[in-house]
Amino acid sequence: MMTQIEQLVRTVENKEAGWVARRDAAELLGKAAQSAVSALTALRNDTDMDVQLQVERSLEGLYALALPGSARKGEFTLRDLAMACERRPVRTIEPHNDGYLVTVRLDEARMQRVHLMPYESRDGLRIIRVFAVCRPATAEAMAWVLRSNGRLTHGAFAILSAKDGSEQIVLLNNLDRQDATPDAVKMSVKQIAFFSDRLERRFGQAEER
Repeated sequence: MMTQIEQLVRTVENKEAGWVARRDAAELLGKAAQSAVSALTALRNDTDMDVQLQVERSLEGLYALALPGSARKGEFTLRDLAMACERRPVRTIEPHNDGYLVTVRLDEARMQRVHLMPYESRDGLRIIRVFAVCRPATAEAMAWVLRSNGRLTHGAFAILSAKDGSEQIVLLNNLDRQDATPDAVKMSVKQIAFFSDRLERRFGQAEER
């Protein structure tokens, strides 16, 4: 498949190939791109967490390539939002896949890792997804997180399926890309780190360093 696409790209770029051949190559490339976007869009809510995250990365990459520099007026970039969270040594930022990872130092021994990832919803809404993967889902833990959801203002606990088929509790917040501000993202990161740590303190599996 990649060989065929590469051949089409070479044809459409070749000014000596003739307009008919170049036009047909451009048409086939467009159809292939549309097919890829449709397939990825259908998988945006896949139950496998690893598949879902890769779909998010792929769609964001396609969006950036198709619409370079098209950020809406007043819209913060993902990097702007991530860097607003940095306050060394308490919060440090590093690139991670197509997003960013915020390491939040809670005390000398404990920390939480919070992800900032681009996402596009089924209805085309562009979202900044702020989340932490907490622990395997158990009945006891789920009862606690459901009660905790009532106290959260910048996120909610949910369940996603991991690649191995196990169910994981995640704490996440979805922010409209256009309305996402540095202050809103920073507050979300701080609350997600705090409540993720409370869950780990109660049920174990804390990250320590």
